[in-house]
Amino acid sequence: MHLKLRERLQNLKMVAALASFLKTPGSLDSVFAVADSVKDGPLGEQALRHLLSDRHFKALVDEEWRPDRIDLQNLQTLPEGSLGRCYADQLISQGITPDTLIDPTPVTNANEFVVHRVRETHDIVHVLTGFGLDGDSEIGLQGFNLAQNRSPVAVMLIFGAMLSSLQNDEPLEPLLRALAHGFQMGLNADLVIGRKLEEGWERPLNDWREELKLPVDNHA
Repeated sequence: MHLKLRERLQNLKMVAALASFLKTPGSLDSVFAVADSVKDGPLGEQALRHLLSDRHFKALVDEEWRPDRIDLQNLQTLPEGSLGRCYADQLISQGITPDTLIDPTPVTNANEFVVHRVRETHDIVHVLTGFGLDGDSEIGLQGFNLAQNRSPVAVMLIFGAMLSSLQNDEPLEPLLRALAHGFQMGLNADLVIGRKLEEGWERPLNDWREELKLPVDNHA
């Protein structure tokens, strides 16, 4: 009985978070609320088991590794085409600071590590995958996250975006193409969030892409 009550409360929390996201789909706070709503439930546990099956990710958890604080001004001094320079340029163009993306609460268990890691690498994965910042590209990235991380958050955000498109009588084809592209890319690639990306800011973006089995930009 206690377990069923817990599951019902968890489901209500997820529904409330998704409803908030549908009202303000561009809000980071609404996305983070969706993530928080699933982290301690069965879906979060399932994603954790999947991620821990990757030896690189498990090593990060076992080591209790955390990245250093990010200095965008310093990253902008790195060579053009490096991961850090591309990341800094993207965030600055959006008016976003790393502090907005980093959860200040301490990491005390593996579940919390997953939530922190997904959140702090979101824009790094944007850069590595080449997905833009428009709505369809964001769903493409969520398709990538679903394939890579078995993310229940990605499922909810994909559902929310599709429902919003239907409600607004918008074409579904661009969204579904981006979703399919991202999902296949995620299947082909090594687990991106399992690497110490922040310790390789100075590396060329294409070097990282080759290592992670991501598509390489031949014009870079």
